[in-house]
Amino acid sequence: MEIFLELVKVLVPPILGGAVVWFIKARIEEIKNIQEKLREERRKLYMEILSPYIKTFSNPNNVNQAIKEIKSVNYRKISFEFNFVGSDDVIRSLNSLMQYIYNIESSKEEKDDVKLLNLWGKLLLEIRKDLVNKRTKLNEFDMLKSMIKDIDELNVAQTRTRSK
Repeated sequence: MEIFLELVKVLVPPILGGAVVWFIKARIEEIKNIQEKLREERRKLYMEILSPYIKTFSNPNNVNQAIKEIKSVNYRKISFEFNFVGSDDVIRSLNSLMQYIYNIESSKEEKDDVKLLNLWGKLLLEIRKDLVNKRTKLNEFDMLKSMIKDIDELNVAQTRTRSK
């Protein structure tokens, strides 16, 4: 009987410890898989949300088509889903952009291209932070440089306006 107890004392801790380690590793792997699926779902949803804006940047003549798409039931459905899956900062950025557009549309606010671009760049930057790099050193205008030919002039104009 003493030999059995000694065997139990010697064998049970490593077996039990191994089971605990295995359980923790399995749980961590499960969480990583869930996070990766969520990141992929977010990426797809972000692209759907951005689609009308991308169309506008690819061809400024598409503005009316983009506005029509943004007002569509399908886009509203995507926006609802976006509110459940998107990160807090991305949702806030989209909300700021949309509120600005609504205010311009209802003539509550005058259109300011620099402000609009800043809000658009902020949305892109928050998406980047959410999907890729939370510690990015890019700013809103860096996110737009590949899309807008004269962005540096706009950025200078914005800097001058802020310093007054």
